[in-house]
Amino acid sequence: MSSPTRALGRFDTIIHASLGLAAGLSAAFFAVLATRLGASPWLLALITSAPYLANLLAPFWVAQARRWGTHRLMVGSLAAAGIILLALGLARTPLVFALLVLLYYLFYGIGDPLYVALAEIVYPERTGSSLGRVQAVFNGVHALANALAGWLIDTFGAFITLAVASVSTSVAAVTYLPFPDLSNGVKEGTASPWQILRQDSLIRRMVLTLMIAGTGMVMMLPAFPLVEVQQLGLNNTQIGILLATNSLALVVASWLWGQRLSKTPTHIVNAFRLGMLAIVGMAALYAMSGSFWELLIANILCGIGGSAISVGWRLFAIDYPYGTDDLSGLHLLTCGIRGLYAPALGAVLISMWNPAIAFWVAAALVLVGILILPPTDMIAKLATS
Repeated sequence: MSSPTRALGRFDTIIHASLGLAAGLSAAFFAVLATRLGASPWLLALITSAPYLANLLAPFWVAQARRWGTHRLMVGSLAAAGIILLALGLARTPLVFALLVLLYYLFYGIGDPLYVALAEIVYPERTGSSLGRVQAVFNGVHALANALAGWLIDTFGAFITLAVASVSTSVAAVTYLPFPDLSNGVKEGTASPWQILRQDSLIRRMVLTLMIAGTGMVMMLPAFPLVEVQQLGLNNTQIGILLATNSLALVVASWLWGQRLSKTPTHIVNAFRLGMLAIVGMAALYAMSGSFWELLIANILCGIGGSAISVGWRLFAIDYPYGTDDLSGLHLLTCGIRGLYAPALGAVLISMWNPAIAFWVAAALVLVGILILPPTDMIAKLATS
């Protein structure tokens, strides 16, 4: 590896450590802080859908990067996100807070579809290992920040905590300055998400599975803070422990899934099944919401389930005829679509009944997703073709 590449690698590590710290101190607590401000289930639905809505803009930002360059968008978007974090610390009404969260994700989400392209050009021979390394740094710092965030909010207040997150985000923006300003042409041979869905029955089956099960997963999001804050009366430190446990379980389980699973059809399908069953268990524990300790177990199950689905999708996408880039675009698009309606569906159930009903309906949808997973032999035909 050349000296410039090693230097960029160090900068990349700083960027992901800074972003992990910022996300752990801020985004993980957005819904909790809004609940303490008196946010309704509908405003919580808006807040929890914000990162998914940002996914829908991914194709637009990729097109803008080709026109203006990746470097300018990465630096500018993170700088804007840092400023918005400061404004969030000053918000005193749930409506203003929710609108600022939406604006924050519109800027912060710009980097998601651009980073992989940047890494492929800066590290052409080590893209995979580079992505794995910096993601591990992000996840580790994020888990540590989750553990500290609740205590910081309880001790010093939300403004100071969000100000630290703002400074950390600004550090990431400044650290992107040494990266080259890259403008890429349109790749040849890429397939649109709709083209993939029309042409491939297996992909349609997988997308249907994830749309139904994913609807259940996303519709739970407005209910989490209501159970934690309003029903159980947990303080921010306790909620921080729950979030840190979730993040740590995600990191450990992702490593274990990566070690134990292989690209065999049985392993891929089983990863999805086990992951979705873990999510069902998490939803059931939140629906009963008897104590902090039950929620702690639920967050462990959430980390295990989320990592299984993530690793399972990655294994499915590797060596697929369309390639991981095309399938990643399809995945981002369907996540964004779910984010348009699923949190609102959860808010309807909460408003009409209570958070427990939202969790039980969500668990039922995830179970339906398990039932319609493609059979193993359907994926086996792909592996042998």
